[in-house]
Order: sequence, then structure tokens, then C-alpha cells
Amino acid sequence: MRNIFSLMVVLFVVSYNANAQTPISASLKVTGKVVDIVTGKPIEYASVVLLNQADSSMVTGAYTTPTGTFSLNNVTPGIYVVRITFMGYEKLEKAVRVTAGKNTLAGTLRLQSAGKVLNAVEIKAEKPAFSMQIDRQVFDAGNMINAEGGTGTDILKNIPSVDVDIDDNITLRGKSVTIYVDGKPSPFGDAKTALQMIPAESIDHVEVINNPSAKFEANGSGGIINIVLKKDKAIGYNVMFNVGGATRGEGFGSANASLRMKRFNFFGNYNGRYEQVNGSGKSFRQNLVADSSNTWFFSQNSKNENRNTNNGGRFGFDYFMDDHNTFTLSQGLNFGHSQNEDNILLNYMDQKMESLRNGERANNSYNRSNNKNTNLSYKHTFEKPNQELTAYISYSGNNSSSGSNYNTQYHIASVDTLPNADKQSNKGKNGNRFWNLQSDYTSPLGKKGKLEAGVKATMRHIDNNYVATLFDWEDKDYVISPTLSNKYDYEEDIYAGYLNFANAIGNLGYQIGVRAEQSQLKGYSFTKDTTVNNRFFNLFPSVFLKYNMPKNQNQSLVFNYSTRIDRPNFDQLLPYINNSDPQNIRTGNPELQPALSHKFEVSYSVYYPSSNNYLSTSTYFAQTNDNIDRISTLDTISGVTTTKPMNLATQQNMGGNVSYSLNLTKWWKVWANLNVEYSKLTSIAVNNENFSYGLNGNTQFRLPGKFSVELGGHFRSPRIQPQGTFKAMNGIDLGIRKELLNKSLVVALNISDLLNTQQFSSHYETNTFIQDYDRKRATRFIRLNVRYRFGKMDPNLFKKKKPQEEEEKQEEEKPREGAGRL
Repeated sequence: MRNIFSLMVVLFVVSYNANAQTPISASLKVTGKVVDIVTGKPIEYASVVLLNQADSSMVTGAYTTPTGTFSLNNVTPGIYVVRITFMGYEKLEKAVRVTAGKNTLAGTLRLQSAGKVLNAVEIKAEKPAFSMQIDRQVFDAGNMINAEGGTGTDILKNIPSVDVDIDDNITLRGKSVTIYVDGKPSPFGDAKTALQMIPAESIDHVEVINNPSAKFEANGSGGIINIVLKKDKAIGYNVMFNVGGATRGEGFGSANASLRMKRFNFFGNYNGRYEQVNGSGKSFRQNLVADSSNTWFFSQNSKNENRNTNNGGRFGFDYFMDDHNTFTLSQGLNFGHSQNEDNILLNYMDQKMESLRNGERANNSYNRSNNKNTNLSYKHTFEKPNQELTAYISYSGNNSSSGSNYNTQYHIASVDTLPNADKQSNKGKNGNRFWNLQSDYTSPLGKKGKLEAGVKATMRHIDNNYVATLFDWEDKDYVISPTLSNKYDYEEDIYAGYLNFANAIGNLGYQIGVRAEQSQLKGYSFTKDTTVNNRFFNLFPSVFLKYNMPKNQNQSLVFNYSTRIDRPNFDQLLPYINNSDPQNIRTGNPELQPALSHKFEVSYSVYYPSSNNYLSTSTYFAQTNDNIDRISTLDTISGVTTTKPMNLATQQNMGGNVSYSLNLTKWWKVWANLNVEYSKLTSIAVNNENFSYGLNGNTQFRLPGKFSVELGGHFRSPRIQPQGTFKAMNGIDLGIRKELLNKSLVVALNISDLLNTQQFSSHYETNTFIQDYDRKRATRFIRLNVRYRFGKMDPNLFKKKKPQEEEEKQEEEKPREGAGRL
């Protein structure tokens, strides 16, 4: 940790000295800021062009920064027109006069999407549901009516190319993905846990970064999904309450609030959720080689009930020390409890499919967890426009305890005895300590250039103690099993630094960068005397090229290349044995090595201002070496399959994607996405390939009376896995939203999986067995959500007034109140 702090200090000193020693150019500049007219939030990567007023010839141009600011340098005195364009917004032009010896401030330029009143249907300016930036796709979460009352997981179910399986695991184009929250790695462990803790109503938008640049951590071959939360920094206060329930046995509620004074912005939220989800599963396996009991066929049928309770929140404040220095401190807390019941019927059959024996297995388990997360961040902006230094430190602590009981009884056909009865009781404790330290520096270079540099360290320590006991029928007591028990310590340290340089030549913008990461994964099993000690160094280059069509600023062509890595995680390396399903055992693999990926993508996008439509197309190729995936083997003596992760093969994925947003009328819009892909797995042991496609569609209606209706659906064809395929998936969702009290009160009703077709199925084929597996959850349900917001945004709200001024104020005007955006 001392090394990373030293690197941060060195970076700050070097950047500050570089700024102090760089002479400020005497050339004239035109600066300004571009924001959304509705939300007031900055718009990143908007195109800013300076034109001669006389002949409209282009003088210079730039893109806005993440804070929405821009700077046009080396401008001579004269009269010009500043033209702002960005996909999904109307073009904006403003005349400016540049006088000798004085820089020009164009001010804050507010972009808006088309909005008019058509008959009785009110159309107001709103953020586009989708937009393309140089390295990411941006989806507005506020447009997703079907996700109202849900969590971050429900939001991602509406994002193209994102798959959410029955256990809420997230993949992007079939590959592992890293989840960020507000541009930082999720503080609460794995992606599934993080998303379940975030109410859908608190999410502003989602950024999908298929090919992240060198600025981002390299883990996750699928890319990065950044969840951006709502946060209002306008002076005043803002409060939102949310409550609802669902027919599957679900209740939830949340409260969000913010208060902005002159130099402080206080924010906080708290949410709670209870859900009861029932499910079922069935599998049928044909053994191509009979086991010792002459079993040729085996079937399982299961029913399960899961009850989950989760509550927690986050609170903190921003301190605006002056115009250049901002500190943010926040604290997060979360408490969870789950209880699961699983009942499995087992049937072992001979070659004629006649029962040899059958069994019943009851699994009962629970898990309690608490998460704590503390964040401190600092931002310093320099006098030089668009130059800034940030630093961030986060500490997370997680503790959990779990317990389970397995009880199995077997019956031999036509015999009224219980020859085999198994009872097992398990206890577990897990601790997770996670440090994340990061510092980034950004500075303009020349007219159009930009330099980015940064350092980062993540340090994670996990201790796991799992004690399994088996019932001894002779001693009538439980005895510890050294085979199933495991005490394990794990440490993961990753140190990184990156450098990015961006510039433009005419209409061609480019960004090149490289990231260096030193990783060390260390683990030791005290029970099994097994050691993991992987240490590796990697360089991750990235290249981005963006070409703006010279005669049409609403078109752009983007090429990018990046390298990614999939590091084996704790659960994969842990040498455990999970025998909750006695015929399908799962284990870890301490010998796993990281998998490296090379990714290429070319995309073309065009925005049609007259109709407010847009089209986005892309084609991509990715190759992953030593791909990590799970493989199952059958013990031909016991008839038990064992599934564990392995470095299996080289995987190649190539495909294309088309997204189109069509505004049929002012009150009816349609959005669709088609992704086609060819995948191939190649190795000595595994060879598999197939062609797949996925289709997402969505249509929304704005109706009189401030009603909105959304109908969305998805279909995904079969997709390969190492030993077979994941079968096709499809589903349709319906949502209705009603706005009242000038949008302060919103009532939403949605029906998930309207036709009850959502099912997760797979097919396996190996040299020793063929198996089909189906799982079903209560995916069809009705959810009602009620949201109420109120607030007051007024820059003079906390200013002290003289008594006479107070009286005049009360006479002349009333306070302007309304719903604020959180």
C-alpha cells in the first residue's frame, strides 16, 4: 500500500510541476459547457465546431469532456458560429464575437431533443433512450418502464447483448463482465450481489463498454458495464420515496434524499426488499457406459423455495472547498439473509428404463451477511481548462455465515427397506476485505490533444472456513469429513498503471494507450494442504479511431482494439467439493491460469435530426486463449458427474450488431437490436461451433392523460458451451406507467414474462453421457410500484436576507417548487 501512495504523490507532483512550467499560450480561446436542457447534466463527447460566420467554413473543432466543457484554441479575432451536435439531440448554433487580447466564454449551451404538443398528447424534451459515444453505448434507465420497482439486475435484462441467467449471473456477448458503479469497481463483491443491492429507480443510466480503453481495469473479457446512479448537485433539496410489491411474494421500499447548500451536498438512501421465489428443475441423463450398479438412465426432479431479505443504504456528502477542489466521503451498509429449501427426487434406471432404485433428498440452507463500504475521493481542477487530478480510496468489509443440512433416503424397487440413508450438516464462515486505491490525471495537449495517466491498486483478502459433518449411524453422531471440509485463505493483489494519448487530424480522432498490470493470486488450503501462487505481469494496449464525416457531423465511424484478461476468481480456485446435488458434484480448480483476449470492433452510427431517429451498426471479432469454462466428467463406477472450471480451449467469436430507433409518430417509438454471432471452441479435448442470433425489441406509446405503455421482448437462439449448447430463450414484458401531480407521483404496473415462456435449459453430449437439464423460476408475476418525489431547486434558498428584502420577496414572487431529479 505504501508503494501505491508513493506513486500517487509522484504523479500529483509531476503533473502539478508540468502545469506550472508550461507557458500559457497567448492565442485566443473560445470555451464553454454543454449540458442537457432537462437534467442540467453535462454531455460528454458532443461535437463542437467553430465556423466562420461569413462562409460557414470550419475553423476548428473539439469534443466535450466528461464534465461537458470544451476549449477551442488558436482562434483569431472575428465573428464566428459555435455549432453543437450530439446524437439524440437537436443541433444548436450560437454566434460569438472574439475580440483581440481577450478569451471568449460562450457560456453554458443547453441541448434538447425534439419536443412538441400533438393534439392531447404532451411531448416534453427528454434524454434519448440510447446514444453512442466513442467507446461506449449509453442507455437511459428512466425509459425502462418494465424495470420499475426492480433492481439493477432488472435494468440489465433490458440491455441488448447482456444475458442474465436463472441465478442472476451477468454476461456480455456470452463472456464475463466487470460491473462498475459510478465509474468505480463494485465495492460489494461479485456483480450479482452488487446489482441486487441497487434499486432500479436510483439508476440514471447504464454504460456498456465492450472494448474498454487502457484507462479501465483489464479484467473481464466481455467488457465493462458501468451503472451510473442519480445524484443532484443543484442548490436545494430533493426527496424521493418508492414502495411496491409483486404477486410472487415480494415487497420493497426505498427513500432517497439530497440537500445542496453552498459548499456542501449531502446525499443518502435506504432500501429494503423481501422476496419469495419458487422454482423447479428436471434433468435426464443417459449413461453411454453403465456404472457399477448397472445404471443406464438417471433422472432428477426438484422443487425449491428461496426467501431473501435485504436492506441497506448509502449516505455521504460532497465538500466543494473552492472552485478547484472537491472532496466526497460516503459510507455504505447492507445486511442480507436468505433461506432456501430444495427437494429432489432421484431415479436410477437400467437399460430398459426400469427403476433400480429411487431416492428423496431434502436440502435446507441459510446465509447471513453484512457489508460495509467506505469511500473517500478528491478532485482538483487546474486553471488550465480540462486539466484535472483525481484520487480515490475505498475499503469494503464483508462477513457472512452459512449453514446447511442434507438428508437423503434411498429405496430399492420392490423392497421395503432403506439400505442407504445419508445425513450431512455443514457450517461456514467467510470474511472478505477489499482495498481499492486509484489516482488519475488528465491534461489537454496542444490544440486537440489530451493526455491521461493513472495508477491503481486493488488488494483483496478472503478467509473461508467450511466444516462439513457426516452422520455416523453406528455412533449416532456427526463426524467431521476431511474430504468435504475446507479452511482456506486467499489474497489477490493487483497493481496497475496506464497512459492514454488522444488527438485529432482533421476529422479523424484517435486515442492510443497502454495499461500495465502486475497481479499476484495467493491461496492456501489448511485442510487439504493445497497452495495457489500465481504471479504474472501483462501489458494491455488499446487503440481507438473515430472519423466524423466532413459533410455530415451526425455520422461517425469508429474502430477500436483492446486486450482483456479473465483472471480466475476465488470461487474457481477454491479446492472445494459441493455435493448439494449428490449425482452432480461441483469443485474448484487451484491450477487455473488467466485467459487473455484480443478484441476488435468497427461501428458506424448516424443520427437523423429531422425525425430524431438513429441507426447504429457494428462488426466485431474476439479471440480468447486458454478460455476458462466448466467441464463435466462421469465416473463410470459411481455414476456421479463432477463439474469443474478448466483452461479448456481457444475461443473465437465474430459477429455483427444492428440497433435502430424509429419514431413513428410523436407519441409512438420503436427500438430494436439484432446481434448475430459465429462462435468456435478449439482444443485437443473440446471442439464445438455454432451460429447464433439474438433479437431485442421494444415499443413505447405516450397516451393522453400522461399514460405510457411499454411492450418489450427478447429472443436468443441456442448458444454453444464446451460440451453442448444452451437452449433458446425468449420472453415478453409489459409495463404501464401513469404520471400525476406534475410528474411528482408516478404509478407503474408491469407484468414480467407475460406468456410464461422464460426457461433456462441446456444440452450436454460427451463420450460417456448425454444429458438435458431444464430450470424454471417464477418469472411471470405482476409488480406494482409507486414513486413520489418532491424538492426545491433555488440558488437563493439558503442565502440570508434582510427583513425588508424578505417582505418584498414574499409580495413579489412565490417559491418555485416541484419534483427534482435524484
